[in-house]
Amino acid sequence: MRMAEQNYLTTKEVARLCRVSDATVKRWEDAGFLKSERTSGKHRRFRAEEIARFQREQGLGQKTCHGDQSVFNSVARRRSKTDQNSSLFDLLIAGCEEDTANFMIGAFLQGTGLTEIFDDLISPAMRRVGELWYRGELSVAQEHLATRAAHYAVHKLRTSLPLPEMTEKMAFCAAFEGDLHELPTYLSQLTIENEGWEVMNFGANTPLFSLNEEILQYSPNAVCLSATYLVELERLSRDYKEFRETAVRLKIPIILGGKIFDDDHIRRRFPAELYAESFSEVANFIERLAE
Repeated sequence: MRMAEQNYLTTKEVARLCRVSDATVKRWEDAGFLKSERTSGKHRRFRAEEIARFQREQGLGQKTCHGDQSVFNSVARRRSKTDQNSSLFDLLIAGCEEDTANFMIGAFLQGTGLTEIFDDLISPAMRRVGELWYRGELSVAQEHLATRAAHYAVHKLRTSLPLPEMTEKMAFCAAFEGDLHELPTYLSQLTIENEGWEVMNFGANTPLFSLNEEILQYSPNAVCLSATYLVELERLSRDYKEFRETAVRLKIPIILGGKIFDDDHIRRRFPAELYAESFSEVANFIERLAE
């Protein structure tokens, strides 16, 4: 079969990552523990996603290998030699869902933290997509492809994460009414889940009056809201005031994220316990709340 080999791992690379012999990897594959694909020359090739799944299930320790033995460096090294257009940004705008997933999972296998992947890989790439779309240098179709590829890859990454120790705490995630971006709320959800919290993600375009009813019913330990932009600012400001009053009464901290909250004027109208400029800040805040 034909495949973009720079996005796959060889038997030797898998053996180095798992600290076993090449023969052991072949036995795992022959026994059905690992799935591989074959090149036109009948050589085994393994997806990073498949290795992440196997390591997680077998408890082999995803973060014990560093440097040149990592999946990410193996893949990135091959990319740099063969295809300079294989950056995460290029994979996203081309809609390469599987390759984007392999890119992110490879970074995780190499030892890159979850919030680092979000802050240093996904966010800059998607920010560039948005800026180019705004300037008319990317089409709506390309922006949609990039967003779908990012969602798919993050979902695949989520299945590769080890289960954290649960804390019996719960958070809500949502985007402000009028904001149709789902990805920030999903990244926030995974960030908080990775700290051992249960998360209810209400997604994009969530009316605050409806969310207010939910916090009265469930009384979460934190609420994380995102906004790329705010439509009908005056009405949203009034709705948020009521929502905020409920949260304060129930002692529920609010996290606000998104570039719109860089504006001090907006912050005064939308007070919160944290204005997160990164997913790492969200994780640190959630960790402190659990103490």
